[in-house]
Amino acid sequence: MSMTQSPSQGADIPVMALDRIVLMANQIGDFFAPYPPERRAEGIRNHLRTYWDPRMRAELLALIETGGGGLALHVVEGAKLLLNDAHSKPGYYGPPKA
Repeated sequence: MSMTQSPSQGADIPVMALDRIVLMANQIGDFFAPYPPERRAEGIRNHLRTYWDPRMRAELLALIETGGGGLALHVVEGAKLLLNDAHSKPGYYGPPKA
């Protein structure tokens, strides 16, 4: 499947196969696995927020809402921090706030 959509395509068409999103998210989680739990979650969130297309993030969060099948637990924890991004200062990529 193509990662791009033409304007005429429906918004409900996935941007990427779900198994690929799970694989990529778990690879990010593998990178941050040795970090302390709070930094690990922040690192995963920052990577998803910075490098992933908003549609990919939405698909990941929708998967988590349905149980997160196939995702590592620490990936779920980091991705859930995306839900709080509306309350954080835009552009802040520093250490976790106390």
